[in-house]
Amino acid sequence: MPSLWHRFKLVDFRYHLLLSFLIHLTLIHYGRYHDESYPVPFTDVDYKVFTDAARYVANFESPYKRDTYRYTPLVAYLLLPNVLLCDYFGKLLFSAVNIVVALLIREIVRHNLHEFERYRQSCDVNKLQIVDDRSIKRRRKKHGKSDVDISADFAMILSLYNPMTIAIATRGNCDSIAGVLVLATLYVVQIWKNSFVAGILHGVAVHVRLYPIAYSLALFMHLSEFAFYSHSHRLSAVVKPAKGKNKKIQLKGGENALDSSCRRTVFKLEYLYYLIPNREQFKLVVGCITSLSTLIGAFYLLYGEKFLHETYVYHLTRKDTRHNFSMYFYLQYLTAGIKNVGFWQNLLTILPQVILLLVFSVRYGLNRLSLNFAFLALTIVMVAYNTVLTSQYFVWILVILPLCVWQIQMSKKSALFLVTIWFIAQAAWLLPAYFLEFQGHNTFMFVWVQSISFFCANMAILGRIIKCYMVGKVQKVS
Repeated sequence: MPSLWHRFKLVDFRYHLLLSFLIHLTLIHYGRYHDESYPVPFTDVDYKVFTDAARYVANFESPYKRDTYRYTPLVAYLLLPNVLLCDYFGKLLFSAVNIVVALLIREIVRHNLHEFERYRQSCDVNKLQIVDDRSIKRRRKKHGKSDVDISADFAMILSLYNPMTIAIATRGNCDSIAGVLVLATLYVVQIWKNSFVAGILHGVAVHVRLYPIAYSLALFMHLSEFAFYSHSHRLSAVVKPAKGKNKKIQLKGGENALDSSCRRTVFKLEYLYYLIPNREQFKLVVGCITSLSTLIGAFYLLYGEKFLHETYVYHLTRKDTRHNFSMYFYLQYLTAGIKNVGFWQNLLTILPQVILLLVFSVRYGLNRLSLNFAFLALTIVMVAYNTVLTSQYFVWILVILPLCVWQIQMSKKSALFLVTIWFIAQAAWLLPAYFLEFQGHNTFMFVWVQSISFFCANMAILGRIIKCYMVGKVQKVS
């Protein structure tokens, strides 16, 4: 007899979408009651900033007349109905975007599983052929659902019922918009195979929030002629290229050079060949530059340097010495009054992050089945190493994580243990932070120590996920 959880997974995915949206609507309605009844509001303070900025736009004024509005004008435009129709339209929009995010996750995972199946069923890896889905032997169906659909629906469920993403959307935070643009980019580049459109979406995502720019190199590597499904496939395809149009670039030094370049190393001279763009990579870059420059140029003409400063410069130079999980918290506090911080201090702050971003972009971007995991690893590095780290940044990770569950070979106990460690580390930070913020006690040193502990917890979790990541095997969802 199937368990209750198993039955829940077997429910048609459309009912899950409907149930999740009803949960969002219930929380939006509760939020209105909470805001009227309690001194501490349920609605995010940024939501009021968005609404005020939209009011300025409705009056044909700059949204940056609203203090602390540090987002693209697109957010204010999207929330114009907050002023013209009803004040909770934005929450409905962000909730609807959450549903679209879950749908994109389901479709991307289904595509990845079918692509993996096509690769696995290729008898000769040296002559890899893409076969039609109808020629693939269908997996055994369980209660009306195939294994592929069960895995895809499980990934969707992780997103639909995630309490953090639901709470952030219903409180009125706009981070779900950046998330849906990132997933749309993955959808287009992997399923539509349209590099130019993917570049356009990537440019829009970078415009909305700066953090997707860290995915650029991984996307570029994914479209490289040197991107393969596995180590053995790479050797066979590059060392012994087919004659004709599909002939690959031979690296200097012949087969021995290729053998050495495929070893487990960080960077080699031969990797410079990866930066020579092919047609698809060129289309990706052109699409990204086109959309990003168009948006920046248009809004600069409308709002001038104020737009550039509030949308980009502020986030690049931002310092937060209060509610900040970053391990650089105490350093920022001690140097808050210093105008010209030393070059070496800035370099040592960003260098570890940059190195890891480069390594993960090349390492996982060049594997055609690992682009989603590349995004996950890059996001965790960005969040953990960032000089400013607040709770909403965790949503960036939670958007990508469901895409990779099917490839992470980890037991339930191990996964539960890692989640517990993460929450304990966060709670340990919140305790001294509470005494600092609300009681006025000098607990800066304790907050800093807990920030380091939280960073170590994040790095330990990332290391464990990388160790359990298996590109060639599928995690059975139970």
